[in-house]
Amino acid sequence: MAALLHWTPMILHHAHINGLTVSMRPRNLLQTLELRNSSSRTSQLKAFSRFNGKRAAPSSSASSSVILATSNIHADGLQTIHDTHMVDNTSNRLGIGHTQTDHNMKEVQQRQQAALDFVVPDFIPLAPFKMNPGLEEANKKALKWAVHNFESCMSPEKFQNLFYQENPHYLAGGVYPDAPISRLDFAIEFLAWLYVLDDQSLLSQKSSLEELVQMQLDIQVVIMAAYPQDKSLQDNLVKCVSNELGHFEFAKDFVEKVVAQATTKHLLGSEYDKHISPIASAFQDLWIRAISLMPKEWSLRFGKIMQQNVFANFLESHNLHHDTCPSVSTYILERRKSGLILPALVLQELLQDVFLPDSIYHSLPMQRLLDATMDVICWDNDIWSFPKELVAGEMANLVFLISKTEECSYNKAAKIVTEMMVDKCKEMQLAAIDLKEYCKIHELTTTQQAAIEHYISCCNHWVSASHTFHSQSPRFQVVRA
Repeated sequence: MAALLHWTPMILHHAHINGLTVSMRPRNLLQTLELRNSSSRTSQLKAFSRFNGKRAAPSSSASSSVILATSNIHADGLQTIHDTHMVDNTSNRLGIGHTQTDHNMKEVQQRQQAALDFVVPDFIPLAPFKMNPGLEEANKKALKWAVHNFESCMSPEKFQNLFYQENPHYLAGGVYPDAPISRLDFAIEFLAWLYVLDDQSLLSQKSSLEELVQMQLDIQVVIMAAYPQDKSLQDNLVKCVSNELGHFEFAKDFVEKVVAQATTKHLLGSEYDKHISPIASAFQDLWIRAISLMPKEWSLRFGKIMQQNVFANFLESHNLHHDTCPSVSTYILERRKSGLILPALVLQELLQDVFLPDSIYHSLPMQRLLDATMDVICWDNDIWSFPKELVAGEMANLVFLISKTEECSYNKAAKIVTEMMVDKCKEMQLAAIDLKEYCKIHELTTTQQAAIEHYISCCNHWVSASHTFHSQSPRFQVVRA
């Protein structure tokens, strides 16, 4: 039986770079694992010792709270910080190319202190955490892939941070604990690619709107070039872009460019590939390998999901850049797409060598399960990344939006979001029950039922692995200057 993991508070320390806020590392990390009725106690402790470079010790604590710098409850007066921020935050965002002035440094310092006073509420996923035993071996192959695709286009520091300190392979190992080692390296590479995409989608001095549009174009061309005459891919891209015609000048002829260049790419092959961006080139490798292993029906489904999610991730970056503050309901719907979780859920069919027809995949209970899973994962991410995003002046975060809507402190908003997560976990359980009943009513084959079980398992593992990963990865930590 797999181990149940609980976490004691992490005490974090500060770093100073150019007088501004940067990511911080845990100091004297007080992590403990409570392992109940486990036959794999030793292996689990070793796995997390490798993850953190620390020695893990057992504890009876059932708390998963992480206290950032202090244990003080968020002061009511901090509400005024985000009220001021809502009005005056058109030119003071950190980390996306805007210049700070003396005039708004006080607000920056207030946000930094509010971030340090933020407390991550208790949340214990229903499924126990489980690590893939073949992780380290698979990661050796994945690192070679990462070096080949990204080392030349990323700074040494950024490459080191992403692949050796943020450790996305540990997320893959927890999300897909039962994936065969022969395909686990693909999972690591794909999740790492998603991280690179998410990072590069941010508008900054190094990534202008024009560059991001070109990156979008390249990725969309790669997807469509595999099936240049497929009308469903074209229609799906039109649907993704059509709602943005009034917001982006480029959107008016974007689809036509993609279709034309996909046809050209199909004809020119490797000669065309010399001109696409490194991130599109890396995705092309993953995409070609995936569709070579899976039926066309799955490949088109996966391609459409990627079209939608990649474009939504770009739009989220644009909204952040322009300080667009959506409603809670709008944000929740858009977050499912921009969070880039759905393609990683659908990927489990490839990893487990199973296949579900579209008719079953699009069934109501399956979509309920996927939606609820994406909500839990994305909202958990919002809680963990909130301090860092608060310091950066980013408003597109569910904690911030709930705080604004409910007129409550950030800590209270985080507790509300956590309660919403618990409700969504219950929805996942109910959807799983309905999905199994769906299998009986529609007399699904043994193979299809196995695919359903893999989906249910993958959704549960995603929640527990993502929560554990967030609690440990330096990617989600914050410091005060």
